[in-house]
Amino acid sequence: MKPVRLFGGRLKVNLWLIPALAALFALGMGDVVLITIPVLILHEWAHVIAAAALGMTITEMELLPFGCAAKMQCFAMPRTREMIVAAAGPAANMVIASAVFVLGRAGVSIPAADKIIAANVTIAAVNMLPALPLDGGRIARAAFAGVLGSRRATKITAIAGIFFAVVFAGLGVYVLVDGEANPTFLIFGFFLCIMAVKELKSAPYALIRDVSAKRAAIDKRKTLCVNRFAAMHTEKISGVLRGFEANKYNVVTVLGQDMGVVAELDEKMILDAMMERGAHATLRSIVHSDVKPKKLRG
Repeated sequence: MKPVRLFGGRLKVNLWLIPALAALFALGMGDVVLITIPVLILHEWAHVIAAAALGMTITEMELLPFGCAAKMQCFAMPRTREMIVAAAGPAANMVIASAVFVLGRAGVSIPAADKIIAANVTIAAVNMLPALPLDGGRIARAAFAGVLGSRRATKITAIAGIFFAVVFAGLGVYVLVDGEANPTFLIFGFFLCIMAVKELKSAPYALIRDVSAKRAAIDKRKTLCVNRFAAMHTEKISGVLRGFEANKYNVVTVLGQDMGVVAELDEKMILDAMMERGAHATLRSIVHSDVKPKKLRG
């Protein structure tokens, strides 16, 4: 059976989607769901169009309980492009809401116009919160990464995502205790927390984004400052990464047990090893692997 495709990418349904929709329909909120899903798809379509305009291709679309996530055929998206693609979804929602409002003022009758406007404004507003995995979080991460580096920027915005998840979940509990059978905030907070934690766990791998940014900087300025430091051969990659600086090219001098220089590893070698072996691999494992570290001459 061939996979279902949407906007050129494979369509994937998140396992949490079905019980979330079933709960909302059971509580008599089916009309909200039927309006919200098309709005979310149009929101994601705007992301796809923006990505296509910037030369990127959609590979997968995942339908989530309160959104639709697109995966691009781009290993490390440049920060400016990430901000443009992320902003395209909320911008499209505001354009649709404004168009429906103007048409209504002009006397054009649109069924459920108020609900369409409310759905678009709500989705745009929530997505612009500066918290991963929301669009606003991606914009904030791209903006902060130039100063803090992608790893720290990802951590900060992912922690913000957990904070807002707790806020939404607390609001959901308050609404339920108050007697209103509306689990929307609670479900959204729960799901946002899961996704934010996933983003937080992926923070070490966000360093890959810095590579493309540094390559662009070298293409533009032709030079890049170097951050050079030494570390014992028993040091883990995760520990070495703490010494990396975002706006410099990082080079690590590996020291043996006798404090003698064993080899020199540049950040590309270290990042390649991290992707292959994980952040808990040691520098010694890189030196003794198939990777050819730069031997220093005495």
